[in-house]
Amino acid sequence: MIPDMRRLLIDAARLAGSVALIWFAFSRIDTARAFELLGSIPLGIVASVIAVLTLQIFVAAIRVHRLLALNRSPVSLLLATDSVFVGIFFSQTLISFIGGDAMRVWRLTAAGIRLPDALNTVLLDRIVGFAGLIVLIAIEAPLLLVMVSAPAMTASIAVTLILGIGGLAAVFMVDRLPDSLLRWRVCRVAAGVSSLAKSISRNGIELAYLLGLSVVVQVTNVVAIYLIAHGLHSPIGFLELLVLVPPVMLLAMLPISVAGWGVREGAMAAALGLIGVSAEQSVAMSVCFGLCFIVAGLPGGITWLVARKTKGNKLGQAGGGEKAGRAE
Repeated sequence: MIPDMRRLLIDAARLAGSVALIWFAFSRIDTARAFELLGSIPLGIVASVIAVLTLQIFVAAIRVHRLLALNRSPVSLLLATDSVFVGIFFSQTLISFIGGDAMRVWRLTAAGIRLPDALNTVLLDRIVGFAGLIVLIAIEAPLLLVMVSAPAMTASIAVTLILGIGGLAAVFMVDRLPDSLLRWRVCRVAAGVSSLAKSISRNGIELAYLLGLSVVVQVTNVVAIYLIAHGLHSPIGFLELLVLVPPVMLLAMLPISVAGWGVREGAMAAALGLIGVSAEQSVAMSVCFGLCFIVAGLPGGITWLVARKTKGNKLGQAGGGEKAGRAE
């Protein structure tokens, strides 16, 4: 009961955070103009964005599929894709990315993967995805520093990169925790993920392949935003978005809101404002991106509903059989 209550409080805090951040973002712009811009995006552009984000989900599924194989828990690419779609649906429409990851673990265990292996793979997938984002930002850092002239913004970018790299380095040290800490389950899980990460990192080709997939995932975000900008007749270029969008996505990963809502809109307005894009356009682009991601994840919701219905039917049949047995 206590863990459930703690989870409920965390989710409520994140929901409140999203509401507060969205209110703050919209309170500083012409809201009517932002919604007018949102409604003016052609349906063909919206469909293209959904297609790009769906492609992103498939690329993420390939990454999960490979990580499962490296963790000696191979499944078909179809099952890996199923787990990613379900995770996306929950992370975008219900609670946070942690809830989405829990559903991914559930789908993998339903496919026969041992719970520890499923949990380690999903956590490592998060780390690899984060690493790809850090790599992309680091590569673009020189261009980013040219575009961003404000000292405070430059310092925040540098600190973010340092913290990100430090966090990734810490992943490789967790398996050295003393036995006194390994008595705790969370420390044992973290140590298992660390050990798996070390094992994979020793193979340069595998590491490059996984990081490459993660970078592709981030680039598809940029492509989606570029298409939306094109639909709004914004003159912003693809290279500018390639430099500015990844830091926005990094901030959106902060666990202080629901699926990044609120954080992403504020960060997008601040980042694109550096190159002359109006706050109204930036917020409209961010909202359109979020809504398209929800639509792209809908197949995961259908999968979840079908799985629940199938499970319910099986339980009902089992219950009916037991009753018939007792009647006999």
